[in-house]
Amino acid sequence: MNYDEAALQLVRERRLLIDRCDKWLFDTIEPFIGERVIEIGCGMGNLIAHLTDCELVIGIDPSQESVDYVTGQYRAHTNVHALCMDVLDTAFRGLAQLRLDTAVSLNVFEHIERDDVAIQQVFEVLKPGGVFVLIVPAHQMLYGPMDSSIGHYRRYSIGEANRKLTTAGFEIVQQRYMNPIGALGWFTNGRILRRRVPPVDQLTLFNSIMPIVTLVDRIPYVPFGLTVLSVARRPA
Repeated sequence: MNYDEAALQLVRERRLLIDRCDKWLFDTIEPFIGERVIEIGCGMGNLIAHLTDCELVIGIDPSQESVDYVTGQYRAHTNVHALCMDVLDTAFRGLAQLRLDTAVSLNVFEHIERDDVAIQQVFEVLKPGGVFVLIVPAHQMLYGPMDSSIGHYRRYSIGEANRKLTTAGFEIVQQRYMNPIGALGWFTNGRILRRRVPPVDQLTLFNSIMPIVTLVDRIPYVPFGLTVLSVARRPA
């Protein structure tokens, strides 16, 4: 897929503006996080900041720039390691020897053309009973310039995420849509205003209203959102 690498890097950097959102995401998935964790697509280390108390944290990313940044940021943490690697690499399966009990990926698998193969790779690297926490963009109807410019192949429904996870052998623990307020912002910026990256002022505003975002997100059975959260387990 043709995409704008500069736009993708800009999105990585601007994500640092929504640290309250990252804290909320971590609080949501924390009950499923074990002690030996791999993050697939660690970017600038936003999530790793919340994982430093784990026994082992492996962050992988195909961007050497991102890996170098994470390595520098967490040099003092001997339990944190960043590797320049793609989840589709044959070397990825070698990480199974680390007896990983948790895999986490936040908004990465939409960048992978053969996401079904990538999910199978994750299944193989987790130890039996291990948990895969997968967050991906929701609803193909929201797909627009902000998706294509940063290399999104797709957006997901709960049904599609369910099918791909179970085909790989996972058992579903939990699935739901998250962040309906964010979905409205993405639709406005991407489909109506045709922007290619989220604007700084809106990201700053979104970060400031996180208490409202989290309150709305607690409404049960909301049928739409910016992302799909899936928690799946490799059978013991």
